[in-house]
Amino acid sequence: MAYIPPWQRLCDCRCLVHHQQPRTTYTDPDCACTITCATQPLTLLADRWGCALFLDHGGDLWHVPAMANGTFDWAYAAEIDSRHDSYDASRTIGHLLRQAADVLRTSTA
Repeated sequence: MAYIPPWQRLCDCRCLVHHQQPRTTYTDPDCACTITCATQPLTLLADRWGCALFLDHGGDLWHVPAMANGTFDWAYAAEIDSRHDSYDASRTIGHLLRQAADVLRTSTA
């Protein structure tokens, strides 16, 4: 089976906004995608920061605030930039996630 990049996969988490659609926009209103969706394969739960961190289709690090019951507030998802309080730490995390993605992409299972 050929490798399909996450941004080309179809949403499989039954979100009414994205179900069976490719997903490259993360801030759609009423999005109910989970972080286990096929479009989000590399996600790091950062409970200390109250969010999940993930790589977008361009390899940039984003954060999405956590809400109750394991859900996420996608309307407030945003790329982590130099103004973010944890920018220095996020650069390291982003680098490690990109390395992990590369290892997974090039290895055979």
